[in-house]
Amino acid sequence: MALGREGLHVVVLEARDRIGGRILTIHRQGWPVPLELGAEFLHGDAEATRSVAAPASLATVELQDRHAWVHGGRWTERSGFWDEFQALCRQIRPTRRDRSFAAFVAARRSRGRREELGRLIVEGYHAAPADDMSARSLAEAAAGDTGSNRQRRLPWGYDAIPHLLRTALDPERVEVRLSTAVTRVSHRSGEVRVDCVSALGNALPSVAARAALVTLPLGVLQAPAGAPGAVRFDPPLENKQAALAGLGVARAHKVVLRFREAFWEEPSFVKARTGRDEPAVFDFLHAPGTAFPTWWTSAPLGASVLTGWVGGPGAARLDGRSPRAMLAEALDALADVLCCPRRHVERLLDGWAWHDWQSDPFARGAYSYPRVGGAGASDALARPIGGTLHFAGEATGADEAGTVSGAIASGRRAARAIMGS
Repeated sequence: MALGREGLHVVVLEARDRIGGRILTIHRQGWPVPLELGAEFLHGDAEATRSVAAPASLATVELQDRHAWVHGGRWTERSGFWDEFQALCRQIRPTRRDRSFAAFVAARRSRGRREELGRLIVEGYHAAPADDMSARSLAEAAAGDTGSNRQRRLPWGYDAIPHLLRTALDPERVEVRLSTAVTRVSHRSGEVRVDCVSALGNALPSVAARAALVTLPLGVLQAPAGAPGAVRFDPPLENKQAALAGLGVARAHKVVLRFREAFWEEPSFVKARTGRDEPAVFDFLHAPGTAFPTWWTSAPLGASVLTGWVGGPGAARLDGRSPRAMLAEALDALADVLCCPRRHVERLLDGWAWHDWQSDPFARGAYSYPRVGGAGASDALARPIGGTLHFAGEATGADEAGTVSGAIASGRRAARAIMGS
């Protein structure tokens, strides 16, 4: 325990999560602020996630969603961030053949700040290459948008959601096996056998059932036979190949930096970059062209933490970097975003965390996105095989693909189908 700013006691705890990433938690003013290495926000209505949180009185807090654009040492507020992107996507006109978002932008007469914002969101939020992201899928999502661009946090940490789901299970009817990796799924009508190994690679007893619910990440489903973490299906999932080819695995790197003080919130620091007398505190800072073009604070929670994010081609360029090299890239980018010398940022750095999801054999990337021509691939992947193999996970949730809420909703959908079969 150490004495922090303003005489506050600050406690820093470190633990390992279930999939190998580090979780650091700062306790400030009696309020724990988790540093999330995976999912962090509740996007939009997120009804499925909130339906898990609400019965347990698990609080969520809403962001004001204030964005600033960084250019030439200045921070310029960007209001209507999501509305502007939705307006752009609604201008995508149907064509006989689907095209990429990059092709849509290239065909436009205007290539200004709205198009720049669009590419930032496609390659950042969707973490997809702009030349591979389905323009049709973006247009369909924009047409069906309810107008809810709300973003929320779980102040006690996102791991509370799987914890609540697990504690709700009836121990008389459910067995949870940890440190168990599936290697093979043998299936025929009304019968499934799952072969498993331990964390050390030793064979474990097989599991047999009349049906199985497959929730493997898209990257694992697409992994070639024999690759680390790959699962063999016998017979192979031939009728799923078109759906799997229509979906891409988003690439992303997320670096969480903890500082001795939130110097970016100091009025004089902010004024020097905004030119405004009154302090303008932003939730997100965007600097296209940097190694980590998007950064966000822990707002509305008070903590001296900044998170850097890069997706799509930018993330691919950082693949394979060592932890030290990744930190160096993040510090260089943050110095550009904060418009201050790197030595100032580095001097105040107190800790950092990062997990390489691309190299994790049980993840193999971030989440899914529809590729060109793959606008209906999520629905196709979700269809069961012979009432025996059922599929769930964010890649099968077309309405909320890429989100925890979409994954939960898809699991409920598949469970109802199994119970009714």
